[in-house]
Amino acid sequence: MKSLKNLVALLMIITMTGVLHAQDDAYTVAVVPPALVSPFHVALLEGAVEQAEAYGWDIITQSPERETDFEAQVSIVEQLVQQRVDAISINPINADTMIAGVRTANEAGIPVLIHNTITPVTEGDVVEYIGYDQWGGAANLAAYVCGVLADRQGVEIGEAKGKVFILTGIPGFHANRRTGGFKYGLDNTCPHVEVVGEQTAEWEREKALQVATTALQQTPDIDVFFGNSDEMAIGAALAAEQLGLEIGSDILTVGIDGNDVTLDLVREGTVTATLGVYPKRMGAVTVEQMNKLLSGEEIPHILLTPSAVVSLDNLDAYIAGDTWTEPVSGVPEIDNDQPTVPDMGIGPD
Repeated sequence: MKSLKNLVALLMIITMTGVLHAQDDAYTVAVVPPALVSPFHVALLEGAVEQAEAYGWDIITQSPERETDFEAQVSIVEQLVQQRVDAISINPINADTMIAGVRTANEAGIPVLIHNTITPVTEGDVVEYIGYDQWGGAANLAAYVCGVLADRQGVEIGEAKGKVFILTGIPGFHANRRTGGFKYGLDNTCPHVEVVGEQTAEWEREKALQVATTALQQTPDIDVFFGNSDEMAIGAALAAEQLGLEIGSDILTVGIDGNDVTLDLVREGTVTATLGVYPKRMGAVTVEQMNKLLSGEEIPHILLTPSAVVSLDNLDAYIAGDTWTEPVSGVPEIDNDQPTVPDMGIGPD
């Protein structure tokens, strides 16, 4: 009888221990942005941290000081591996350089996710890629620009004319896909709109201000600045204003990200439109996917998050989250100067 009681007591202890363990799955995860120069990455981390805290997890967020420091980002990943975090999500500055970091994590058995891109690295094992279709989003933004130009000129969208200057990010797959998609959108929607210049501003506002100022001095009749990021679009808008141009009537400025500061400038009319990619929600989704992975659930190799062209017309709906759609399983975005999804349907009706 005594031994039976002891057995029951032991089983209760084992059961309670199991319950406590199930309630105490407090993982330590890491999210590594390219840098924190852009409000996009700040917002994404905010979403990731909030979601991790909701799970009761510890989260480490580290990044290089500048988005040009490829090796520093790899070193950060290698240090996180040494700390034995339970999972890492990286937004690589340069996919080829980050192969070393991915391999180090693979060797240690630490699962790797990559966020803000669905372009696979060429080597190493990545469990899941989380991001939007950069080419398709940029093409949609270009189609929006064509529509605005056509309305201003009182012509059909396919007959619109104009001059576009593109401010690109640091050379690599992000800049390639956004620039290529935007050109594709112009070619297929308003082929008479001409790209008259293209130069890197390295994702930064101040550099974009300098580049755009020079561009306007050399080509005063530029109609549109497209920045691969919001920060570069803002820099172009500041350059135009300093040269006495009025945004919206003299010139259009568009970018990609949907940062809070950009949304305020869209409302003010300083920025014409942005491709909103829901940075804070993307951060939360990244940690949600980590949770599914660490809980033993199957997750897709490619998780496609939504994007939406945001102008004054739908600004409030975007901020309220009414334009958000749930992420879905998608296809890889290959850096091949071709649409991610063939026959996108971009172009005049």
